[in-house]
Amino acid sequence: MVDDFASLLERIKDHLRSEGADRVGRLELPPPDIVWVGNRTIIRNFRQIAGAMRRDPQMMAVFMGKELATAANLDQDVRLVLLGRKDRESVERVIQRYFKEYVVCPVCGSPDTKLVRERKITFLLCEACGAKSPVREVK
Repeated sequence: MVDDFASLLERIKDHLRSEGADRVGRLELPPPDIVWVGNRTIIRNFRQIAGAMRRDPQMMAVFMGKELATAANLDQDVRLVLLGRKDRESVERVIQRYFKEYVVCPVCGSPDTKLVRERKITFLLCEACGAKSPVREVK
């Protein structure tokens, strides 16, 4: 009887691990490809990062500029150009913060979300569980 319980418990743990890893783990964010040219920091794969999150690159650029306290512009190849030399860790930290605030559902943890604007409020609408959570405005 104890062996049956232990095997069942192990099956449940494996099932829960695979389910939890399936949610956020299946969304692989590419690491930022950063180059420094003079006094500018350029994220060359910014389009791929925004595409993986299914978010507007322009909105992400505004967020990155605000969080890093610098001017942020998109060039014609949708690369993000930041004024000043920003270290890799701070850029990765800001991308992770954007991911946590504007992509991951706070209710179920799924990255399958979209931003919906109703009246003057922006909501994070989860396509997995249907939750609707307000997010702060990026201006």
